[in-house]
Amino acid sequence: MLILKKEDRFIPVVTIVVYYGEKEWDGALSLKQMMTIPKEMENIVNDYKMKLVEARQNDLLFHNINNRDLFNLFGILLNKDKITRELREEAIKYSVEHKVDKNVLNTVAGAARCDLDFDNLFKEGDSMWRVFEETRDEGKIEGKIEGKIEGQIEAYNDCNMPIAEIAKKVSKSEEYVKEVIKKLSVACL
Repeated sequence: MLILKKEDRFIPVVTIVVYYGEKEWDGALSLKQMMTIPKEMENIVNDYKMKLVEARQNDLLFHNINNRDLFNLFGILLNKDKITRELREEAIKYSVEHKVDKNVLNTVAGAARCDLDFDNLFKEGDSMWRVFEETRDEGKIEGKIEGKIEGQIEAYNDCNMPIAEIAKKVSKSEEYVKEVIKKLSVACL
């Protein structure tokens, strides 16, 4: 049992969500937005709001240089107006000019879902280039695998195999198979 005195104060809790997706955030910004609340209970359910920080575009002023570098790199890499090579070169230039901390680079590469042994990537004199090259190569491999799967789906579909059976054969969901078939049919038009 907690006994509070009139002069007791709580320490505030602030929920901050850092979103580093490529698309603009379209999700909930509060607890109530994530719940289905019966009308008669709406006024008694507490609502907890969160602070959303979109990594690709924000107006935050950071005093900590690592935070500043982190969000500046996200802003560079998530810019949809430039091609991948330009983004990579700009990020590398920024990382070299600002002597970006290894932990910041790890965070950025991790957010890009790059499963690498980062300790071996950042040797003295190394730049971010190697991280992005490894990430790009990883993406190429994933793309080849996806291409093979799409080819299998196309072949099975050409044989009029049911979608459920195709999904089992390629170990993907039926929704994924339907999307691939839809994409392939549009490509043939």
